[in-house]
Amino acid sequence: METARLSERILEIFDDLTRAERLLADHFLENPDSLALHTAEEISRRAAVSKATTARFFKRLGFPSFKTAQRMARSGDASSDSGKRVFSAPVQHRSGRGDLADHLASDVQNLIRTFESIRSDELNAAALSLVRAEKLWVIGFGDNYPLAHFARAQLIKVKPDIRMIPLGGFSVPEEFASITPSDTVLALCIGRRSKTMRSILQTARLAGAHTVSLTDQASSGNPELADVTLRCRTHGLSYFDSLSAPVSVVTYLCMAVAKRIGQTAVDRLRYIDSIHTEWGDAG
Repeated sequence: METARLSERILEIFDDLTRAERLLADHFLENPDSLALHTAEEISRRAAVSKATTARFFKRLGFPSFKTAQRMARSGDASSDSGKRVFSAPVQHRSGRGDLADHLASDVQNLIRTFESIRSDELNAAALSLVRAEKLWVIGFGDNYPLAHFARAQLIKVKPDIRMIPLGGFSVPEEFASITPSDTVLALCIGRRSKTMRSILQTARLAGAHTVSLTDQASSGNPELADVTLRCRTHGLSYFDSLSAPVSVVTYLCMAVAKRIGQTAVDRLRYIDSIHTEWGDAG
């Protein structure tokens, strides 16, 4: 069975799937051999759905039944009409590689599962904390540094006094010594843990500042030190984790901050544009 072809078909009908069916779609995108290897009961249990949902899912894909789909997956038989619809030759991408569909499907799943798992009240609490901060500290070490840099680049457009740690050539303790109870820390904690990050969050907590942690599903993200913890799904297909969901969450938070600040944010953006024009800066 060509897994890229199955993933393309799942992606085509994804918007029409129920929440439970999306759990199944996610299961097959992450475990492409599951259909050939496991029974309907085993798959249902692994995906945390009912057997009825599994049966309905394969009918949506165009199969008469789960057993028909499994028999075709095991034998590679795509002679039936349903097989032709589901396992026909994949759409040719510009790169000529079918794995591009798997990559796209995986990132779509990361985005959907992330925003399904994050509660709206958590996002609202995080956004309000960023808005109310007298000083906003954006912190990211190692692989999180580019994400932190992106977050600061967006936030500084609508809100003044956005601090970033680490700052090249400067000692972190000296920079962070000005933390106050009216500040908020936005900590980017995707992937590998950082002892320095934990120390910073501890210091922020002792200072009475608010803390928002953005982390992945596998990492702890120091939830005991964060007022709000937002978890992103970062499943990657090969060597690297996907950052589609973390970038999207950061973008949403920045947008939510700008919306809540309102006219003041608009005035700041206009003033920034006027400075660019005055300086003759096309950027």
